[in-house]
Amino acid sequence: MPAADEHDQGRGRLRRLAHRIPRLPEEARGTPVRYTPALVAYVGLLTAVALVAAAVTVRLPADPALLAVGACATFLLAATAVRVLSGSASYWSASIFAHLGLTFAAGPIGALVAVASEYAGTTARLGTSWFKSLFNASNQFLSALAAWGVFHGITGGGTDLGPGLLAGLTAGLLSWVVNIWLLAVVQWLSQPGMRVLPYVGQNATSVLPYFLGAGLTAFGGVVLVDLEGAAGFLLLLVPVLLLQMSLLVLSSRTRAAQLQREAHAREKELLLRQALEASDAERHRIARNLHDGVVQDLAAVTVGLRARAGQDGEGRAMLHAADATAEAIDELRTLLREIAPPDLQEIGLAAALGDLADPLRDAGIEVTIEVAESAGDIHGIALNTTYRITQEALHNVDQHAHARHVVVAVGNDAGRLDLRIVDDGIGFTADRRHQQLEAGHLGLSLIHDLAREAGGELEIRSVPDVGTTLHARLPADEASGSARPGPTASHP
Repeated sequence: MPAADEHDQGRGRLRRLAHRIPRLPEEARGTPVRYTPALVAYVGLLTAVALVAAAVTVRLPADPALLAVGACATFLLAATAVRVLSGSASYWSASIFAHLGLTFAAGPIGALVAVASEYAGTTARLGTSWFKSLFNASNQFLSALAAWGVFHGITGGGTDLGPGLLAGLTAGLLSWVVNIWLLAVVQWLSQPGMRVLPYVGQNATSVLPYFLGAGLTAFGGVVLVDLEGAAGFLLLLVPVLLLQMSLLVLSSRTRAAQLQREAHAREKELLLRQALEASDAERHRIARNLHDGVVQDLAAVTVGLRARAGQDGEGRAMLHAADATAEAIDELRTLLREIAPPDLQEIGLAAALGDLADPLRDAGIEVTIEVAESAGDIHGIALNTTYRITQEALHNVDQHAHARHVVVAVGNDAGRLDLRIVDDGIGFTADRRHQQLEAGHLGLSLIHDLAREAGGELEIRSVPDVGTTLHARLPADEASGSARPGPTASHP
């Protein structure tokens, strides 16, 4: 076989192997740092303390191979950090095990090498800013140095099992204490008003066990290095590396499943939007045909009847028929408005809801329409559903509530459209609502269906003789851009 063919086959095998390696999920870069004088002074002081501690304690390595193995492992673990949970801002890697192990086995210079490797891996993975990296490096070095000091003080440089286990646990605990309190101060300076003790307590529940395990593992590393040198330390790191790779595979699969769910959600939303658009188009066609046909014909009949009406009995009958026909025309036009609502984008939501309130106002019911500016430019499913729910709710108030005052308020809460309709009517009980359903009154059921089909939530609370509150939360259209806060416009 020619050498060129063998070379091509070898490259093909490498490509296939590379495709099987799990890809790291892409991550957004960190949020910008808000530099305050107190924060800058604190990080600067911490960095200075770390530099002085390094200058005093770090000595030339006795085993460069050990440092090389530890540096490579720490870099690899830091460079494959993954999110703890989808949507969380926290990352996790098993680098703490290699970090403390290298520190206990090689001393302060091991801590310094581990910090440098961690910095390089984290920068490659997450693109952390220099300011955050400076703090993280100082924090990690000081916490590792404190852990090494207590570990060395308890064991006296020996590898006896009892003192070693105690030293490992104590060192892991001290490393966590130094790390979390230095971090808590940064969080407090960055977020004034943050409650420090709950933050530390939550971290203790989720992170402290790993530090204790890392302290015990680091003692195991000291024993293996004492027996086998750098090869022993590499043997210790094999299961740690396998753990990180397993976590990476799990994270990649979780991310793939999340993307698939998001794709299905977008497809469902698209189908729903298309169905609503098709339904609106059909309703407009029916309304247009009725208006141009039946309504016009009835209007012509009305004009003809009144023109031919005399003063005799037959004439009065014709006038009566003309009045009845005019009433039928009014009812048809009302039906047409319900079948085909106005162009909500053109006239605006506040004006459209105001039109819905006119029949109640004509009946002597005071209606207040409040549309927040942040919700004024929504469109798509959320806009149509808001109109339909309000239409049905006001119809129910007009027919059943015997209310004196109704408030319709529309706002935007964290990207979700918030609709509240409150009346001071007679209210109802669950039994009464069940009786209305049996009698064929489906208004509230229709409102629930509208909210559910739009992917939203609906809650109705009613107290007899006090009134009813309808609260709907609907997902706003992603393109609406209406999540900004703003004043409320009232339309009494």
